[in-house]
Amino acid sequence: MSMIQEGVVFDFGYWTVKPGLEDLFLEKWQNFAQWTLNHFKGIRWIYMVRDQERGNEFISFAPWDSPESIAEWRRSSKYIAVFDELNNLCEGIEPVNMVEVTHVKR
Repeated sequence: MSMIQEGVVFDFGYWTVKPGLEDLFLEKWQNFAQWTLNHFKGIRWIYMVRDQERGNEFISFAPWDSPESIAEWRRSSKYIAVFDELNNLCEGIEPVNMVEVTHVKR
């Protein structure tokens, strides 16, 4: 049996938005996501999903070329400023990095 090799690095964000601020949060997040795609070559795409039962809970995720690319993005002045803005709209935020260990395709 072979060991699973590490693959793509993902940035995940777990967002709990203050009730009533979901639309503003999504607008600001989408603008920031587009800026990120336009300015950082290490990112491939970005998704945001919403919990169907708890409408103020979201998860964002994006594959990156390397952990260093994510770190560079998080050190940018734009990231720091927007993260602060988004934090003010949220009850809680948890950014994490994860690495692909396996996947299944059709």
